[in-house]
Amino acid sequence: MIPPDRPGRPFGLWILTLALLASPLLHAAALLLRARWLNYGSPRLWDGFVYFLIAPIVGMLMLRQHERARFSAYVFLSCEILRAIRIHSPALGVLAVGFLVYLQLPAARAFHPSIDPRKVLARLRLKRGG
Repeated sequence: MIPPDRPGRPFGLWILTLALLASPLLHAAALLLRARWLNYGSPRLWDGFVYFLIAPIVGMLMLRQHERARFSAYVFLSCEILRAIRIHSPALGVLAVGFLVYLQLPAARAFHPSIDPRKVLARLRLKRGG
């Protein structure tokens, strides 16, 4: 549920969130069709782990507006850039860089604000009992 002081989800964030959530279906379809699109359809075990498990987790964090959603998306997209370099896929690299840049725009930053280090430190102090 969106808090009243937060803006609505920008269209680009919907695209990224839905792509992450649909990642297992896209990867499974590419594997069944023996097709390669971006990195979907890769028979590597690690790629399957990423697209069947990690991508939907990041998508769910974004969908639920978790405080670490934007950071998780940064990490995921950065790994996609490295994967694009490894498999020589300029399209995958451009998409990942494009979404990283999009996450820096004011609308995306307002919807998924940065993690507040003071809140994180306060939580850590509470867990340690001090």
